[in-house]
Amino acid sequence: MKFVQPSILIAAALAPLLAAWLHGYLDRRARRKLDGLLAPRLRDRLLESVDRGKRWIKVCMLALACGLCLVALARPQYGLKPLAAEQGSVDFIIGLDLSRSMLAEDAESKSRLVQAKAGITRLLDELREDRVGLIGFAGESFLAAPMTQDHESLKRNLELLSPTFVEKQGTDMAKAIELAAKTFKNGKHDAQALVLVTDGEQLQGDAMVAAQKAAQQGMRVFTIGVGSILGARIPEKRQGVPALFVRNEFGGDVTTRLNEQVLRQLAASGRGFYVALGPEGAGLLDVWKRGLQPLAKTTQSKLSKDLEDHYQWPLALGLTLLLGEMLLSDRRRKTQPARA
Repeated sequence: MKFVQPSILIAAALAPLLAAWLHGYLDRRARRKLDGLLAPRLRDRLLESVDRGKRWIKVCMLALACGLCLVALARPQYGLKPLAAEQGSVDFIIGLDLSRSMLAEDAESKSRLVQAKAGITRLLDELREDRVGLIGFAGESFLAAPMTQDHESLKRNLELLSPTFVEKQGTDMAKAIELAAKTFKNGKHDAQALVLVTDGEQLQGDAMVAAQKAAQQGMRVFTIGVGSILGARIPEKRQGVPALFVRNEFGGDVTTRLNEQVLRQLAASGRGFYVALGPEGAGLLDVWKRGLQPLAKTTQSKLSKDLEDHYQWPLALGLTLLLGEMLLSDRRRKTQPARA
């Protein structure tokens, strides 16, 4: 328990003692005056209707009421104050493309994968109570981080992801969508969404059908495009020695390009929309503001950091004692003489 004005508690502790002493002093002073004015027999006759026990009860009630009112004035506080607030949060999963085409360096002089990670990190820094999961995918998909509010641990997992985590290459977004739907199905989520960060290259599987099925089950699918339409070559390393670029079966360099048309169609099938990643992950923030935040529907009650005031209880008890002291008479009841 905490008091906002603890110094008032000293007065609250002294108030009953001061009231008792003051009543005793005034009572003795009044009796001395009566002794000087009246004879003892007449004085006793005059005071025989006074009930000294009730008078002391009234004094105690008055003193205690004053003490309780002072305690209320000190403002006792304990327990965290419940705060009902609109929770602007939504549960969503980020799907990151880990295919080799994400190593192409046409995203602001950085590889697509590096630029995508930077944008996701910036988005995570903006979030508060949102639960986020992470999926890595290429020719197959895996859950890199479960749904969590610990965004720092999720960023650590994100930093470790690379194309070496996936043995089967390609871009099978259908499997990523199916894994996200399965993840949501295993938990209780009011709002569900999947944000795919990919270049849309080397598309495999029937992603459109998977997105439509997920949308029917209540999961929105948004797509974020990484890379450029002009495309770039994919760097390759062989036995730790930098080679030139990935080559096709004819010996020519493989050029990978951002496939915006496919990503737009996929987002439309999943009742979402497509946005390019943009500088510093601006596209992800756009999806968060326009696509994800409107999905939040729940109102949650949480505890604030402020303590709750409880001055009402000592104040109510003090006022009750004051009222009782006013209604209590300090006179004895008159007894009726018995009939013969």
